[in-house]
Amino acid sequence: METIYTVKSTTIKLKNFNDYRNIWFFGDVHRDATSCDAERWKYFLAKAAQDDPDKTLYLGMGDYHDLASSREQKHLNRNDLHETTMESLDEMVERNNRDFCKEIKQMNGNLLGLIDGNHNWRFPNGVTASEDLSNRMGCEHLGWLCHYTLTFMVDNHKTQAVDMVLCHGRAGGKRAGTSINQVEDLKVIFPIADIYVMGHDHNRGAWPIDVLYRTNHNTIKQKRQFLCRSGSFKRAYENNKSTYEIGRLFRPADLGALKLKIQLHRDRDDGRDRIITDIEATI
Repeated sequence: METIYTVKSTTIKLKNFNDYRNIWFFGDVHRDATSCDAERWKYFLAKAAQDDPDKTLYLGMGDYHDLASSREQKHLNRNDLHETTMESLDEMVERNNRDFCKEIKQMNGNLLGLIDGNHNWRFPNGVTASEDLSNRMGCEHLGWLCHYTLTFMVDNHKTQAVDMVLCHGRAGGKRAGTSINQVEDLKVIFPIADIYVMGHDHNRGAWPIDVLYRTNHNTIKQKRQFLCRSGSFKRAYENNKSTYEIGRLFRPADLGALKLKIQLHRDRDDGRDRIITDIEATI
């Protein structure tokens, strides 16, 4: 697995301070696995489609398919397998991506980008499955770790930057606190971002924390930051089936995706005119 870091940005125009944007974070779909909850996946797509498409954005957090983990790919040495075997696997991955694109066609034009996961097949030309999926969807390929800046423009001149740190993430530990602590580790590298999102451990949630910062006018203000896990669509416990979650006695994941609503408002305390970012989470 390559842990590529990228820096991306885009500008979003808002009509006024009543305007807003929803961002759906989805990942760890494992769509080609028998343990993928296809009905829950389709329910998410239908639910997201109910939002105003002009106000809805999407971000993928990795592991869109299950074949094959980085550890498994080390064992699938192309020199040790018949050429036609590898060609068949390549064709299967391409077919899975084509089918996945059909399922997420509602995201066309609104998909900001796709993060790499650890289940990320690599083709002979070096292109990975997530790169191929990004190309098919016409969106940014974000690597494993991405600093993504959304610059909101109101009335064509007032701007506010919302910084997101996106990472497929790490996992380890069975306690809820461990999961969120791993997201908070990103704050050591990017201390003043607005939103931090990880996938990988299949947990789903958004935890607001607040920090104090000094403004350009030497006043102290409070800033809300969100630590998030983006969820999964992979079932862990099914009757008469064996999964790695069972073997490690992990909790079943709260299946689904994460939705954040971003809206701006004006703060005119002390006679100064500031733009404040409001973020609301829907789990």
